[in-house]
Amino acid sequence: MVPWLWALLMVAGVGALEDGFQACKRALNGGGECELIEDWLSYTDAFAHSINAEASFLGILNGKFSSGCQETKTHNVYDQTVTTRVQVRHHIYSVKAQPAFTLHPSFRHQLLAIGNQLENNHSQAAMYLAELLVLNYGTHVLTRLEAGASLIQEDQVKLTFLQDKVAEKASITASASATFFGKINVGIGAAAQVQDELTKSYLENTVDSRIESRGSMPFYPGITLQNPEALPELLAPTAKRVTAVVDKAIHLYYAINTHPGCVKADASNFNFQANVDDGSCLGASTNFTFGGVFQECRGVSGLDGEEMCQPYSTQNPLTGGFSCPEGFTPIPLHSEERTASKPQAECHEQCHSCWLFFSCCHKECGVRYYSTTVRFTAYWCAATGPVPQDSGFLFGGLYSAGEENPLTGAHACPSYFYPLSLFGGLKVCVSDDYEMGARFGLPFGGFFSCQAGNPLAGPLKGQSPGLLQDFFYQDSDTAYPMKCPQGYSQHKAYLSDGCQILYCLQAGSLFAQKLAPIKLPPFLRRPSPSVSVAETILVLGEGSQAWVKLQGSGRWRPANVTDEREMAQLFQAQSSMGPTGGAVAGTSVAVTLVLAAAIAGAVYGTRRYKSRGYQEVQPPSHLAEEQGSYGSTTMSLGTGSA
Repeated sequence: MVPWLWALLMVAGVGALEDGFQACKRALNGGGECELIEDWLSYTDAFAHSINAEASFLGILNGKFSSGCQETKTHNVYDQTVTTRVQVRHHIYSVKAQPAFTLHPSFRHQLLAIGNQLENNHSQAAMYLAELLVLNYGTHVLTRLEAGASLIQEDQVKLTFLQDKVAEKASITASASATFFGKINVGIGAAAQVQDELTKSYLENTVDSRIESRGSMPFYPGITLQNPEALPELLAPTAKRVTAVVDKAIHLYYAINTHPGCVKADASNFNFQANVDDGSCLGASTNFTFGGVFQECRGVSGLDGEEMCQPYSTQNPLTGGFSCPEGFTPIPLHSEERTASKPQAECHEQCHSCWLFFSCCHKECGVRYYSTTVRFTAYWCAATGPVPQDSGFLFGGLYSAGEENPLTGAHACPSYFYPLSLFGGLKVCVSDDYEMGARFGLPFGGFFSCQAGNPLAGPLKGQSPGLLQDFFYQDSDTAYPMKCPQGYSQHKAYLSDGCQILYCLQAGSLFAQKLAPIKLPPFLRRPSPSVSVAETILVLGEGSQAWVKLQGSGRWRPANVTDEREMAQLFQAQSSMGPTGGAVAGTSVAVTLVLAAAIAGAVYGTRRYKSRGYQEVQPPSHLAEEQGSYGSTTMSLGTGSA
C-alpha cells in the first residue's frame, strides 16, 4: 500500500444524524479489484454502490444522475467505448447508525418548519421547504459508512478493442491493473518496465483515463422519521405528513430528471438524453396534425385582474380566439395561479384629542400594496379524428428563458415560424406556411404534463399509463396515458411551478448533442412573503383526540376537546401569559395623557385664581336676603393682586 494512501482517512459523521454513529471494530486492511463495465446502463458509482442498488423511488435511476455515469454515457455513445475500473481501498472503520439517533439542529429546524407550515394548512409553502431539504441533504439516508481511503482509475477503451479480444477479457482487466499500478508506481510485478503486447494495445485504444482519490464520504443524509423520539417537537400525525411531503419532493426530483426513451445506441430511434428505456426503440410512427395552442386567463381576486391577465392570454391564430379549429379537441395542459402586488400612494387625515377640548389633525401619507391573483390554463389542440390535409400548424420546436430551441440552437424559431406564448415563459414555434416552412417542421406527437395525458397515444384503458404516471403521477386524473405515441420520444418542454410539460417528436428526428443537465430543486415558485405563520398550540386528530403544546418546552401533551373546561383553561392560560407589546404601549399612552391633563388642569386653575384679585366676602345667605330687600348693591374694594 502506498504510504500517502494511509493518510487519506475518512472522517466519520453525517450532517443530518448529529451523534448517531458509533465506530465499530477497527480493521486496518487494504484491497484492490478490477472490473469491466460494457454498458453505461450497468454503471454504478464506486462510492455509493448501496444507493445504486437500493430499490426505493425509481430504482433503475438510482446512481444515473452522478457525474461519473453521465461522463461514461457520453464516452460510450460518442466514442464507442467500454469502461474499465481499477480501485484500491484502505478500510479503517465501519461506522453504523445507532438505533436511537439524534438529528442535527439545522436538519431538525427544517423539519419543524415544514411541520409548522402543514399544521397551518400552507401545503404549497411546505412543499417548497421540502424541496429545499432535498437540495441541501439529498435523497437517501446512510446507515453504514466505510471509513478509509480509496484510489480509483476509470478508463474508456474502444469497443472494437474489446470485440477483437472477446476471449481475453481477463487479460484486458489485467492490462488495466498494470497501467493503474504503473501510474502510481507501487509493487505488484505488473508494473514492470517492460509491457506486454496486450497492455500496449490497451493503452493505444484508451480514449480517456481518469484517476480519482477520495478520503471523505459521500454525503446523502436522510429524511426518515421512523424514530419518534428523534423529533419530539412534532406530533406523530404531523411527522407522518412531513415524511409524506419530503417523500413527494424526492419523487418530484426523480420525475424532473427522468428521461424515458430508446437507450440502445445502435437503434435508429436512439435518444441520447434518455436514461430509462420506454420501449420506443421498436415500432413505426404515425403522422399527426397539430392544431395550435391557446391560453385563457381570468381574475381570482383583486381589482387589476384584467390588466394582469394580458401577458397570460394567448389566442389560437387558426381561430382568432380561445378555441380549436373544427376537427380538433382542446386538451388542458396545466393550470396555475399568479399573484402580484401593486403599490398605490394613499393619504388620510389622522386626528387626536389635544388641549383637553380640541382635536388636532395632520395628514399622513404612505404606500399601500394591493394584491391581485389570476388563474390561467394552457390548452393544445389535438386531432382526435380525421382532419383535412394542411389544416393545422407545422411544429418548429420550442424554447424558454433557460432552454434553447433544439431545432435552431438558439432562443428563436426557425425561418417562416413564429412563437406562441404559454405559461408566461414557454414559446411554441408554429407556422401555417406549408410551402416554405415544411423543411423546418418536426414530426409532432402531442403534449402531456403532470396533470394531463396525451390523447394521440390512445385511450388509457387497455394500455400502460406510461412510466411517469406509473411511478410519479399516480394521483393525476386523466383519461389518456402520460406518454408518447408509438414511434415517438418525449422531450422536456417547460417546468411550470413544479409541473412538467413534455412534448413528443418522432423518435430519431432530433438527436440531442449533449446530455440534459440534472435539475436541482426547488421547482416550485417561492411562496409569497406576505404569508405569516403563527405558532400552532392546538392540533386536532380523529374524534376527540387532540394535543396541546406546552409553553416553553415546545413539547406536546394529549388533550380532550370535548372537555370545555380544559379547553377554556388552555386558552385562558395563553391569554394570561402577560400583556402584549401593543397592550403595554396603549397603557403607557393612556397614563401619559391622564397625567398631562391633570397637570394642565392644575396650571389653568392656579392662573385663573391669581387673575381674580381681591373680592368681597359674601355674607351668609339669610343676611343677603335681608339686605336685598333694601336695594343695597355690592361693589369691589379693589383690583390689586395679592
